[in-house]
This record gives sequence, C-alpha cells and structure tokens, in this order.
Amino acid sequence: MQLTTGSEHPRGPMAYSPHGWWSILIGITLLCAIGSSRADKPCTASSSIGDLVLLGSSFQVFCTYQTSCRASKSMHIDKKKMLKIQPYNSTTIFLNVTNISKNTTYTCLCEGEPEPCGLDIDTGYTPDLPENVTCVQKAPFREVMCTWRRGRETHLTTTSELWVRAVFGNSTAGSVSYPGSGSRSDPGLVSANFSVSGSVQTEYSVWASSSNKLGSAVSTTLNFTLDHIVQPSPPDVSQVECWSLGCNVRVGAQGAQLLEVQQRTAQGPGPWILHPHTAGSVWNQSIVSLQPNTMYEFQARVRLSHRRGIWSDWSQPVSNWTQEEAPAKALDVWYTTSNSPNSITLYWKGLSHTEARGKIRGYKVIVNDTLAGKSESNTSINHISGLSCSRCDVTVYALNSRGSSPPARVTIPLRAAQPPQNVMCRNHSNHSVTISWRRPVTAGAGDGAVSGYLLEWFPVGRQVEKLTWKRLGPNETHTVIRDNINPFECYEGAVYALYEQAVGRAQFEDFNTLEKVPAAGPSVHQPVVEGDKVTVSWSEVPQEHSRGCIINYTIYVKNSEGKDVGNYVCRASERSFTIRDLPPEYYRLWMTASTASGQGPRAGHSFIIKPQSLLSDSWLFNMVLVGITSFLVFFVLLCLYQVSSLRRRVSTLVHCLMPDIVPDPANSKWAKECAKEKGELTLHLYLSESSVSEEEEPDTVEVQELPEGSWSSWNPAQRTDISGTPEGAIHPSLHLLFMPQQIPATDPSTTAYFQSSYLKSFSQESGSSGQTQDSQGTDMTVDYISTHVLEGREEKEEEGLDVMGFFSCPQNPLSPFMNPLVSFGGKLTLDAVRIDCSEFLD
Repeated sequence: MQLTTGSEHPRGPMAYSPHGWWSILIGITLLCAIGSSRADKPCTASSSIGDLVLLGSSFQVFCTYQTSCRASKSMHIDKKKMLKIQPYNSTTIFLNVTNISKNTTYTCLCEGEPEPCGLDIDTGYTPDLPENVTCVQKAPFREVMCTWRRGRETHLTTTSELWVRAVFGNSTAGSVSYPGSGSRSDPGLVSANFSVSGSVQTEYSVWASSSNKLGSAVSTTLNFTLDHIVQPSPPDVSQVECWSLGCNVRVGAQGAQLLEVQQRTAQGPGPWILHPHTAGSVWNQSIVSLQPNTMYEFQARVRLSHRRGIWSDWSQPVSNWTQEEAPAKALDVWYTTSNSPNSITLYWKGLSHTEARGKIRGYKVIVNDTLAGKSESNTSINHISGLSCSRCDVTVYALNSRGSSPPARVTIPLRAAQPPQNVMCRNHSNHSVTISWRRPVTAGAGDGAVSGYLLEWFPVGRQVEKLTWKRLGPNETHTVIRDNINPFECYEGAVYALYEQAVGRAQFEDFNTLEKVPAAGPSVHQPVVEGDKVTVSWSEVPQEHSRGCIINYTIYVKNSEGKDVGNYVCRASERSFTIRDLPPEYYRLWMTASTASGQGPRAGHSFIIKPQSLLSDSWLFNMVLVGITSFLVFFVLLCLYQVSSLRRRVSTLVHCLMPDIVPDPANSKWAKECAKEKGELTLHLYLSESSVSEEEEPDTVEVQELPEGSWSSWNPAQRTDISGTPEGAIHPSLHLLFMPQQIPATDPSTTAYFQSSYLKSFSQESGSSGQTQDSQGTDMTVDYISTHVLEGREEKEEEGLDVMGFFSCPQNPLSPFMNPLVSFGGKLTLDAVRIDCSEFLD
C-alpha cells in the first residue's frame, strides 16, 4: 500500500543567475537606507516580553528617546495619552500593562518632534489539544475522512494537520501530514481526507496537530483497520404502512445485516425515539405503541454486521398518518345560569389530540327533561345556549369517524349544598394568581362527601363569552391560575364544592395579575337638572381601558370661580348619583375612575350645568299658569250653575250624598185642620196633569182618624175603604191614613211601621183609564208620597223612560237641595205634592 505524502517535495541544488546577484545587491542597499532612517528617529519603543504575548499577560512597554529630546515625553495607547507613565532613566519612560485583552498599539512622542515611534503588540492563545479524532471510510469510495475538534479560538493564525502512519506487516511507513480545513457550519470542526489502497486488514495510526507562533499541540493517536471504519450508504425507506396504533417500516439495503429505525411526531416536531434492531428480516420492522390519528416521521440506518463497520447515516425521513380511533375520554361539561332561572348555557372543553384520537366532527347533546321529555341535537361548537328546563339530565358525546366518546353527564340544576369557606385570592409577581379555600363546614354530613372542587373564572361581565373552569380533587384546597388570564384585566369567579347530587357555590370578585391606573374614565351621560338637584349617570370604563379592577368613581364639581364645590365618591357598582342642594349658578362637572394603583384621567369632556332655585322664574310662571287655569275652570262651572235646568239635574244627582231631612206631618196645614174638625178632611187628588182640567172637579181622598187604642188592632194588610167599599174596587181615589205623632206604639212591629210610613199609597185599577196598577196586597211599596198612582208615571214606564228609576235614591233629610215639596191651602191634592223627576230631563 502506498500513501501520497503531503509534506515531502523533491528538491535540487540551488543555482543563481546574474540577475539574482543584482537582486541581492538592491536588497542590501534598501536595508541600509531603512537603518539610516531609523537612526534619525527621535525614539524607539520596546516590550519586556516581545511583540507577541498571551491574552491576559502583564508586562512593561518602554520608550527610549535620543539625548536631543529635551522637551516633555509622553506615551499613547491607540492615540489616547497615558497619564500613569513612569521615568526609567533620563532618556527612557515606561508603562506597566496588566491583563492585556486585545491587540494594542503603543506610541512614544517627544514634544516638538513631528515623527513619533511606536510598537504593535499582538495577542492570542496557544492551540488546544485536538479532540475527538474519528475516521470513516464511506463505501464504496477508497478514501478515508477524519474529523476532529481543534478547541478554542486562538486569535492567531493557526495551522491544523492530520498525520497518518500505515503498518504493512512488519514494516512501518513514515508519517505523512495532510492539511486540515475548517467547516463553515461548525468553525470548531476540522477535517482531512486521504486515499487508501490494499488490504482492508492494514492497520493505520492517525493523530491531529495544531500550531501557531505561541506554540503547538498534538492529539492522542487513533489506531484502526479499514474493516472497522467502513460505513455503508444510508438505506432506502421504501414503504410505511400504518394502522391506528402502529406502523410497519420497509427498507432496502445491500450487504447490511443490522437495521435501526427511529420515529417522532411530525407536529412540533417531537424528539426522536430509537427502536433498536430486532430479530427477523432486516428489510422490515414494526413500530407499535403509537397514537391514533397522528402523523409520524420515520428514519432508518443499517450496519454491515456486529463486528464490521459502523452505522450508516440516517435515511431521509418518510412520514405517514396512523388511523383514527373512537375518542377515549369523556368531555368535561359545565353550565351557567343567566338572570332567568330557566335560561341555561351548557359548555364543554374540547378534547386534546391524544384524547380525541381523530378529527372531531361534531357533538351530540341529549336533554332528558322531566316535564318536556327527551330531545336530541347536534352542534359543531363547544357550547349550547338557551337551554330551558326545570330539571333535566344532559348527556354530551364527542363524535369522530370511528365512533363517539364515553358519555359526559350533568344534572341541571344541581341541588344547593354547603359551599367552600373563606375563599381568598393572592396575586404573584410572575403573572399568576393563587385561589385558596377551606372545606365546607358540614362536608360528609347530609350532602355526603365532597367528590371534588371546580374553580371557574372569567372577565367581569363576560361570563358567557370567556368562561374558563378547572377541576380539582377532593383533598385540594388551593390552586394556581397561570393560563387563560391576562394582565391588566379584572376577573371574578366562584369555587364549587361538588357532591354526588348537589353543589355548593362560593363566589369571589375583583382579582387580577397586574394593574395600572385606568387609561380612561367612564362614559358620562348628559347630567339631568331638576331644580337644585343634578343627577349624573355614566357607563362603566371599557375593559381595554380599565387596566385592572375599578374600585370607585369620583365626581368633581367646581363653580364658575374654579373653586371645588365637592368631590363625590361612588362605588364601582353604581351607575348614577344625585347631587342635591346646589345654589343656582354655573358649575363645571367631570368624572374619573380609580383602581388600587391610583386614579385615572378625567372622562372625556366636562359638562357645564346650572341648577335652579325653587323660587325661580320658571317655577313662578308654572304657579301663575296653574292659578289662571283654576280660575277659568271655576268661572265656567259658576256660569253653568246659573242655568236652572242644569242646576236641578246636578241637585238631583248629588242629593244622594246628603243626609235625609224628614218633615213632620203634624206641621202640615191639612193635619192642623183635621185636628180642628175632629172628622174627615177631603183632599183633592189629581191622577195626572192630562186627566184633570181647570173646569173639572178634582177627585178627593177621604182621611179617617182612628181613635186611641185602635192602632194595635189595625192591620195594614187588610184595609178597607172608609165608605165600606172593598179595596180593589174601581174607584179613582186613594185612601190615606193619618197617624198622630203623639200616639204611642204598643206593638213594636206596628210602631216601626208607622214610624217609617207617614203616608201610604195604594194603587188601584181605574176603570176610566184602563190602566192596571201593581197589586199591592201585603207587598206594598212604602214611600213618603208615592208616585205609583200617577198616570203620567205609568205612561212613561210603558214608553221605557223610567227616569226616576235611574236617579232614585233614599231621601236625605239634611240635603240643602231639597225644596218644599207641598204647597197647598185647605185641601191637600196629589197634584200639589207629586214629584215627577222627568221634568229634569225636559
């Protein structure tokens, strides 16, 4: 075997032509000129350890001046004058340099001299020992490539070389070096190639070296034969067949006896997982324990044998999906109740990729209402709203192409039970919140043991849109919220103690991770002024401007002179406030909102208001207007009251409200005449205005006075005419009985009868008129002066004009509207005492 060396070159005897001698002479002349020019310089610069030093070294720099330099002497570092220079002797100064960290230029200057002198110091490191020397022969090429790491950067020009020595039987060849080259992708990696020939059993020794002006370093020696470092080409992954939980990988490789496969999830991607070689065909390997509905990437590599060669490079990745399976886990279901107790929104969390085991195509919701029965619906979103039921059992399924998830059941509403105690919120500096609580006081009693806890939270006022919840075990009494919570936003929520068929709720309010003063104030509406009162209303600060939890609102009021009239602080839950007792002048009003961090800016623009006094011009105008209107109404009513017919109608309508005044019959004229004559008194009675004329003699009524003692035996139900004519005979007259006021009543019923009926009228049937009166018999109508005997009354009743039936009411003895009803002289006629209410409507 032969090696082509990289360091040995053929050399011959040196021969010079006449042109070469002329070149040497010119060079000597230049060197003499340079030396002459240096001798003319006013100074020289030098270092105590030379012009190439290790990084971090400490040394001294000297400036030596000619005796002709009598002016001030100075030293500069990168054109910056140094003040800490020290004199060494009369012509030399020096500077102590400590822990030098970079290449530096030192300059010496004599004041007044135009040309300075200087020294350039180069810094760097000696090379590190080369490490990790490896060699490989990539089949089918007859070339070996070795790589190693050269260590840290030296900051100097450094040479890297690979040295190779071959052993042929009992003889050893000389060492040959090959220059190394760095990698662009990895500057610390160096590689070198060399060609080989001959037997694969030839042994080689290789090592790497690095050198620069500060030193050199050599690696340890690597010994190998070609049979040990041969590397086959990467295999060809021809096919990947998958089912729901695994894949079968088929590869093609020539001459290889060992196969390894690695796989990872393509989403992410995840870490590679190596599956070692298994017994069986090298062309086929099964990968199991995979997740359904997941894309995986596969790579393969091969090796010639356990004793020959090294593993090949990995093949190019090949990907494929595993098949779907029915979802493996039930949904996490929760619900909220709005202001209406029968309006419920049902929520559920989506399954993770590993839980869904396929693409979720929708959700099935079954509601079994105890009143409305069973209903079923499908949806593609993770909530259903507007659910109305007094008590129902709800079951929710997640669906994919292979089936449905296990059922998730919830009973709505759950019975109220003992809630958790002492719920507390604590903010942390890492944008998290700790919620803690204590177990219910009666846990494990009538409601049974607590099966777990549920924590829900959401931005204030946005429960429906932003509800988030977290389930915890029965022994947990605190949790830390890190997800689904934003800084500078106010949250509220509740902790639920979950029992088998009940739930206990404990609410908490106003927590946030970070907060600032509000960026804006509330939206103030136009103030409403009512006299000396001003009502201010506003809308809450928008969430994007609150930057935390609002704790109060402040109303500022200043008068026209700019003086504070008052600052009114309102709770965060209030949306209006009334300011009272403001004097009537102009005011400027505005509002601000505050968080625990401080008060924000004023809300938009301010308002100019002017309260009114109770004695203001508008109030006086209103009072005058009311007075004029009242006077006009009274005047119109007074004018209408002057109309007699209208006055009579009004008197009739309102006399029912007055107490009755019962006149005493003993004061009447006919009663006095009857008392004088002690006998009969003839009374003229007109049945109607139409039946009696001025020329005709009016009908009379005979009045009989009963002696004392005869009242008890008299039966008003069995009366007869005084002349002996039985009641009911055709006679146009009426028989009236008069009871003196002084007669005592022995029978209570009789006494009551006479006390209530001074005059009684008995309607009879008149042969001339042909009218049939109502039969009185024992069911007689009792009136002070009856009108049933009036023919005109009967005619109006027949015509359907029962006017007095509409206006009838008990007589009121105290009514001022009652005028004297009887005016007669000598004889009491019905025409004189008759009351016909129909005249009020004429």
